[in-house]
Amino acid sequence: LNKAQIRSTKKQNRFGTLRFLISILFIISYLEFNVCAMDVDINGYYENDGIALVKRTGGGVIGDLNKLRLRMDYQPHESVLLHLEPQYEMLIASETNFIADASGLDQLVWDRAYLKYSFPQADLTVGKQHIAWGTGYIWNPTDVLNPFTLSFAVSEEDEEDAQAIRVQVPLGAASGIDAFILTNKPWPEVTKAIKAKTNLENYDVSASYVDLGNGGFQVGFDTSGELWEFGVRSEIALVSPAGVSRYFKSVWGGNYTFENGWGIELEYFFNGLGKKKKEDYDWTNYLAGNINQLGMDYIFLGLNKNLDELTSIRLSYLANADDYSYIFYPAYNRNIFEHVDLSLEAMITGGQGGSEYMPTDARDPTGLIGSKIVFVKLQYNF
Repeated sequence: LNKAQIRSTKKQNRFGTLRFLISILFIISYLEFNVCAMDVDINGYYENDGIALVKRTGGGVIGDLNKLRLRMDYQPHESVLLHLEPQYEMLIASETNFIADASGLDQLVWDRAYLKYSFPQADLTVGKQHIAWGTGYIWNPTDVLNPFTLSFAVSEEDEEDAQAIRVQVPLGAASGIDAFILTNKPWPEVTKAIKAKTNLENYDVSASYVDLGNGGFQVGFDTSGELWEFGVRSEIALVSPAGVSRYFKSVWGGNYTFENGWGIELEYFFNGLGKKKKEDYDWTNYLAGNINQLGMDYIFLGLNKNLDELTSIRLSYLANADDYSYIFYPAYNRNIFEHVDLSLEAMITGGQGGSEYMPTDARDPTGLIGSKIVFVKLQYNF
């Protein structure tokens, strides 16, 4: 960069920081002024993420991501709950296109906002809310909203939320019906889903049906429980999208904690829509975000341990078993002060050229897939 560009970048960063601080003061002032008039439960966090990224094609990005999230619950009646989660994010970086979804940066976003009515026979929730189905840790074939999440790197609050009407009907201590309708599309395209769950001996089981819209559907089944002191879980789904051949996808996993405190997580995912050979991968739909995986077989291995009451470590390894590309994600977390957590994390990818996590320049001209990333995170919870 020349001197003029450097001065322009610094000026933009100063204005961005000023906007972020003004937004924080505005939110706090608004809450202090209005909370006195009503009984509102407020908590949340402020997080600062230092990011250093080295692209697959060379070069790098240095950035600082600031997040402020508030959780507000207002309960005017014992059967009525209003839940709001405003979030503000601001990024200062040498470039911003390394963020997958930068549409919500530098602005106040209502990440979740819903009204919940608790009737004697059912709960009704209307608005933008988090809906999570399935038992898998990394993959959830029965979940049409978040079928794949890097759970070791992404918190639940960063997962996709749905604009929906949801009804939950309890039918005993471990049984019930859960149904929702998405409200952000015309009726023929609307996703509608229902799930029934119960308990059989040591296992929780559920069956689900999803109308994907336009004639498509999905039938799913999942279970979780304990077998010989091992936690076990599984999901299987038959997916029949409109105009596309039907296919199966499933996940099988388990977890165990040893006497020395080490915990282990294992999962195998079968993707019936994927391909065995990397030459047959559907990169067009993958880069467009229409599909989540390119291959057919995947494995995940996770190790975790609490070193003491304040410190924990986690090692996560996810691999495409067809092309042998992988993601390795080590993480260290420590509570350094009351309400303040420090995390040191890294994402390291590897594999042959043309594989899912190490594509060629022709497949990914941005050079971002296959990047090496280091995170330094500070989070203050209040």
